[in-house]
Amino acid sequence: ETATCVIPDGEQHKTLADLTRIYDFLLERSANRKTWLIAFGGGVIGDMTGFAAGTFMRGIPFVQIPTTLLANVDSSVGGKTAVNHPLGKNMVGVFKQPEYVCIDLEFLKTLPIRELRAGYFELAKHGLIHDHSLFEFLQQQTLEPLDFEFLEEAVTRSCDVKRRVVEEDEHETGLRATLNFGHTLGHLIETHAGYGQWLHGEAVGTGMLFATYVSWQEGHLTEENYQRIRDFLLPLLPEVTLPQLDAMAFRALLLHDKKAENQAVNFILLRSLGECFIQRQMSVETLWKHFGHFLETFPRACRLAA
Repeated sequence: ETATCVIPDGEQHKTLADLTRIYDFLLERSANRKTWLIAFGGGVIGDMTGFAAGTFMRGIPFVQIPTTLLANVDSSVGGKTAVNHPLGKNMVGVFKQPEYVCIDLEFLKTLPIRELRAGYFELAKHGLIHDHSLFEFLQQQTLEPLDFEFLEEAVTRSCDVKRRVVEEDEHETGLRATLNFGHTLGHLIETHAGYGQWLHGEAVGTGMLFATYVSWQEGHLTEENYQRIRDFLLPLLPEVTLPQLDAMAFRALLLHDKKAENQAVNFILLRSLGECFIQRQMSVETLWKHFGHFLETFPRACRLAA
């Protein structure tokens, strides 16, 4: 016997209030610990279904069937589940591994190009932090027209990078933190702009550009590699605008991030293509200084509203 629960998509609906709809649905149908949940949708649906599966009756099995490029290589792999809080993204969650992940690239044919570009940032992220050959492979192909043989290899290789990291550090005590490359500023943007205003991949992509810029400015990454990464990532962004942000708001949002520690931030930086490291205890003041200069370099991304 099966039943379908339709919940709204979009980061603005990834809340505890919306999560209750899943619990209500399960209780109204007398679900038990032998009930399986199937997440069919993008990253928001996968996160919420996984969270519900991890907490309903202290845990029931679930399956991931991601339907977006971003979910294929990010939220469906690794077992992180969460919902947003008004003060921060993904602040309430549990680790819950799916029993199966079923990826069918045919679903990608239904997506607008903006969604595909947003997912492309996550593919690039895995290449930049742990597999330079994957990044170089991605540089050989564009998303228009869509080449499914290319995408199949790219998704497989990207998932393999994440799988290796998660197998070594499932609960993010060390190595897995490197998967947060770009997410510090990305989550700040999503929280500050309002959930749903930016696609998650766009916010993370902007965060990746910022982290790459900081890596160069701090002397860890060559200017040649900075320009190479920038030239690849920047065209994937749409015209986007960040609402006005001052130093106080920047500080408050950063220190609400899960990577904050002792009034500073553990920030993921690049040494080269395919090699990253965790810069421990990077000051908010240093990041704010770099952020101001970063905005000046961008004709397109993260422009401040008047």
